[in-house]
Amino acid sequence: MGGITGNRYAIGLVLFAMVALLGVPALHNDYITLTFRNILMFAAMSYGWNMIGGYTGYVSFGNVVFFGMGAYCSAALSGHGIDNLVAAVPLAMLVCASFAVVVGIPVLRLRGHYFGIATLGVSLAVADLVNNLDVLGGSSGLVLKQADQAHFWIYYYAMWLVAIGCILGTYAIARSKLGYAFVAIRENEDAAQVLGISPTRYKVTAWALGAMMAGAAGAVYAPANGFIDPSITFAIDNNVFPIVMAILGGMGTVAGPFIGALLLAGINEFLQQKFLQAHTIFFGATIVLVVVFLPRGLMYLVGLRGGVRRWFADLRVFRV
Repeated sequence: MGGITGNRYAIGLVLFAMVALLGVPALHNDYITLTFRNILMFAAMSYGWNMIGGYTGYVSFGNVVFFGMGAYCSAALSGHGIDNLVAAVPLAMLVCASFAVVVGIPVLRLRGHYFGIATLGVSLAVADLVNNLDVLGGSSGLVLKQADQAHFWIYYYAMWLVAIGCILGTYAIARSKLGYAFVAIRENEDAAQVLGISPTRYKVTAWALGAMMAGAAGAVYAPANGFIDPSITFAIDNNVFPIVMAILGGMGTVAGPFIGALLLAGINEFLQQKFLQAHTIFFGATIVLVVVFLPRGLMYLVGLRGGVRRWFADLRVFRV
């Protein structure tokens, strides 16, 4: 069971950290609250990507489309006078899951880089469509009603609930027959099919579950930010960061995406503070180093036998 869910101690540490994060608004520091709200947001998005990329092994380059759609679901409700996260989040999850199923049925029949390119194309197409729809504000964007400053903490706790829901949901799925089917597809899709597992059905299910996670994060982000437009919701950062966070923490694990989000967001914040002008260069270099030296993530190192020597032996970059 530990192999599919990841290190149990790491999961316990993540849950402890989530409990500790409940106290962030009590610090009465808007900067810190905003920083950790963004960490929770990226964690939720990373869990969404991890469901399809980590557990089934299908690397998607377009999961940001679900985050953007979730944000615009909130904006659409706000435009009709419904400024209620209890309504916005379920709507976003339903819309994103439905879109993932409709698009996933044909797209998830593709494999490898063909699938990755197709998902990127879907994301770019939706972003361009939103950019040209006046009803959604087009390139000018939409302004959403925000809670007053005294209730700023509402969005933080809403994002916290989304993140903890993603963590617990991933844990439950990873321990279920559904999770084992995902991993079977990742390890050997043809063999899984011989065993009676329908690859397309399970891949579509994984993508829909991931879409719900990212969509929920987007639904909370939109009113929290107060303004959205395609350049914000479909930004390249929102597409790349969740992927790198899952890789850094450990793909296909329960604890990995949260650990990756916490570390990568922390590194990004530090670089912005210390190297404002060269921040992008340093952060880009950080991403390259993560991909090259930690291709299996930190969770892999936690359970690695043989220590540093085994880690170096596994690195393809040093092989001739």
